[in-house]
Amino acid sequence: MSGRGFGLIALAAVLVPFTQMAAAQDYKGTPKPTIQDYGPFPTTAVKSAKTTEPSRAPAVPTGKCGNPVTSCLFYGGDFLDSPVYPPFLANGLANENTLEVPGTPYGSAVWIPFTVPSGQTWDVTGLFTNNLSTYGVLDQGTLPNAVAFWSINEEVFAGNPGVVIDSGTNAATSKATGRSGFGLTEYTIQVTGLSVTLGPGTYWLSVVPICTNSANTYCDGIFFASDVEYLNTTPTNAYGPVEPLDESYFDSPSFGSSFEPVWGPAGAAGGDGGDAFSAGVLGKIAPSRR
Repeated sequence: MSGRGFGLIALAAVLVPFTQMAAAQDYKGTPKPTIQDYGPFPTTAVKSAKTTEPSRAPAVPTGKCGNPVTSCLFYGGDFLDSPVYPPFLANGLANENTLEVPGTPYGSAVWIPFTVPSGQTWDVTGLFTNNLSTYGVLDQGTLPNAVAFWSINEEVFAGNPGVVIDSGTNAATSKATGRSGFGLTEYTIQVTGLSVTLGPGTYWLSVVPICTNSANTYCDGIFFASDVEYLNTTPTNAYGPVEPLDESYFDSPSFGSSFEPVWGPAGAAGGDGGDAFSAGVLGKIAPSRR
């Protein structure tokens, strides 16, 4: 069987209806998700019993992003779960190292592209991803408890992680954004204190929440990287160079997937959303050196 075919079969595990996802919270056997246990969001409308208005958060100042907000280099924009989206494009993909989806350094991760423009050098001090989650709890069971895995890679392509520019497992924060969808609350998982210099080019970032403490019942929770949609407009609060569309990848040792394209009918999102994701790069443009 070809690697590509194997990847598509394994990715079926992340395409089952959202109604089955709750069952994963009570799963106490071998912590390897299956097509019956785990999956992201539905391809049909899900509306709140209280209102059909999408959940939004306040706008942030221009030039700022993250949660807490700080100097911004790039932000893909806010997740929006709107019932008026045809064909209901809001979606997300598993992005976690938890008791449900464990692995080293993660059980599953979404790799999100961004571009440093020609003529610029970026001094990166932090990264973040926005994730829909049951609890939003970080806990690796040892101090510091709240950590996340992060990485910046270049030259990523299907089936290949490319070249690691820098990566690590660092202290992280998890803060609610004020947005929600599919019965889950969105949290920003943010790492700061980084010192990475990037020249012009295209890169991929990943920030993966970690909750692997078996004594913490909240580590049975789940995390999904929130997507964003470019429907005749730029996503709310997007900042910096436009996020490259249809260039994200899904990598998951737990699902047996290796850097599978997210976009398109055969992609990890099954053709529903996934063209871009809600993530950002913190820092400043370095002064030009003449």
